[in-house]
Amino acid sequence: MTLLKNILNIIMPNSANKSGSQNKVPKYCSDTNWTQDSSQSITTSDGRYDLKHFSKHELETIIYIVRIIKDKYPLELRSMGFANESSPIKYKPRYVLWEILVQLYKDSDNPIDKFACALAYETKGALFRENALQKFEESINYITPEFMQQFISYSPSCVYMKFSRLYESNHEYEKALYYTELGQKYGENNNPNFDKRIDDLIEKIKRNPRKRKYNPSKETLEFERDVENAAKYFIKELNLTQI
Repeated sequence: MTLLKNILNIIMPNSANKSGSQNKVPKYCSDTNWTQDSSQSITTSDGRYDLKHFSKHELETIIYIVRIIKDKYPLELRSMGFANESSPIKYKPRYVLWEILVQLYKDSDNPIDKFACALAYETKGALFRENALQKFEESINYITPEFMQQFISYSPSCVYMKFSRLYESNHEYEKALYYTELGQKYGENNNPNFDKRIDDLIEKIKRNPRKRKYNPSKETLEFERDVENAAKYFIKELNLTQI
């Protein structure tokens, strides 16, 4: 794609790694300098995101976020950098950035990478719920609240509540209750929504409603295939295999 190569030459010139990228900071804030404009997204005739074609703005957004991740995060935190910086993106590039994270780190044995993949899978809906919970369970014993607090998008309460809801959707109510109580511990203890949710989950534990099998639509499967192909394309073109 000639347009992509031209943008690369402008935004990501070849340069040596900056020594400052290895400096530890107490908290990583997501970049807010980039102007997001969903009106510049290319869509299909029925209004869905077109993952086979990208506008100049969409290309620039993906490249800009990748550059931020490379400059800001040390190697051992790059996967979390993808999660932290992708979280504020609210349109088509978001899907590609999350999938780049998954493709780069899904086979890693590092608990940080597994945790980052869990966060990525969590954003991808019911089709990837089991993947999210598996990666979460493989990593969470190594991921402390203090570690989470380094990242503006992933406070402990936020993380615990995300996965509480996943467990609830998966009809694992005891685990959903456990992580809700952790969310309350690290969140606003006086928030009545925590108590209400705890009561609701206790009631569901008693009733134990039957789990329904999720059957993704043809459109959903096609969309996810296009997301994966787009992510693999950007990984190749941006030479991200060594990120």
